[in-house]
Amino acid sequence: MSDARSLTPHTTARRATRRRLLLRLLAVALICGLSGGVLAALTGAGVWVFGLLAAVAGYLVAARLWRLEPGVPVLTYHSVSDNAAWLPWRSEISIRPASLDRQLRLFRRMGMQIVDSETLARARLAGRPVPGNWMALHFDDGYLDNWVAAAPILRRHGACATLFVSTDFIAPPQPLRPMLGQDGPLRWDGYLSWDELRALEAEGTFRIEAHGTDHGRIATGPETVDRLTPENEGRLSWMQWARMPGDKHDWYLRRSRPVPLGSAVPVSAPALAARGWSPATGQESDAAYDARVRAVLATSREVIAREMGRAPVLFCWPQNQTSDRARALAREAGFLATTAGQARNTASDPAAILSRVHIGEDYAGFRCGWIDDLAVRAQIRCFQGYVGWVAVLGAVGALRRAVRLLTRMRVWGRGRGAGSGALQEGMS
Repeated sequence: MSDARSLTPHTTARRATRRRLLLRLLAVALICGLSGGVLAALTGAGVWVFGLLAAVAGYLVAARLWRLEPGVPVLTYHSVSDNAAWLPWRSEISIRPASLDRQLRLFRRMGMQIVDSETLARARLAGRPVPGNWMALHFDDGYLDNWVAAAPILRRHGACATLFVSTDFIAPPQPLRPMLGQDGPLRWDGYLSWDELRALEAEGTFRIEAHGTDHGRIATGPETVDRLTPENEGRLSWMQWARMPGDKHDWYLRRSRPVPLGSAVPVSAPALAARGWSPATGQESDAAYDARVRAVLATSREVIAREMGRAPVLFCWPQNQTSDRARALAREAGFLATTAGQARNTASDPAAILSRVHIGEDYAGFRCGWIDDLAVRAQIRCFQGYVGWVAVLGAVGALRRAVRLLTRMRVWGRGRGAGSGALQEGMS
């Protein structure tokens, strides 16, 4: 249930804002540096040393004094696993349990207070001032590893989080499975059962909220963008899900493919965010779109209410995309707030929309705990309006791109070193 496609528009907008802020900061530093250089030239001092010191000082002053309206960080996680090999999109959404543990220690050192998302949403909707150290944690999709690893780690730190589940992916009834620190083999693949979800909510670690039914995508036009191959079929699992009515908790274990290899991959979008298209009926009408979205909202709300003993009040849009019409339908269905915002949850932002940032690991392109801590700290501080931290994110991003470039060059070099014969064999 990767959010990789869906995070793109949200991430692009956030990065554009960060670039603008960074350019302004660098402009302040450049002006200070040039002023320092001129002063150094007039006084006979070391031009470059004086100018560099002036630039650094200018940047630090601007970063310290320049703060935007404060916002509330909402951090999003998905899988927390020591073995996420079963997930085709694991590189984008899965982190190691040790990383979550380290990040929770970081939040404590930063003086952050983790609050339940419903508490946050109700405070914002009521127009009440929100403390500057509040933050919220979200876990999407309902992976079993949230029970195995995330729950005991959160419990150890006294933290709470919101868990958004898609009802078609709930595992069947079975005995509660082992967690970290308990006897018995740990299972890392699969999804949570209703008994496990009820146990998590009863102990106060997670509050269960709605993530729709099938986490699907929908064809939006007649264009073909690809063909289904052994290499891409994992990342395009939504095509198989669309042909699997009802329960999908074991989709990754099924040998039969409802959609065969070689099938056309249509242009698509998250199912709740856009009007669909089919060869038989053409573009979906507004009325048909409304009816489809209403059905998903109602089903997810009814199923969670029946299983958890209370109706959900928050809705997380699959793949972090939605439409203005879908938001209105969610309000009509009784949801207090929904996700997929592109702001920072400030007092000026719409109170019924939660903006989030996805949290990962190995931000530098390799495993390094202190760089990860720095990147996560920077994302939190940017949400809180501290403009200077944009430069930190830019530096970490530049390092990651450099590491990836070097990695590709190394792989390319090895391929050349293997000789043309090896290439021919691989192509046969």
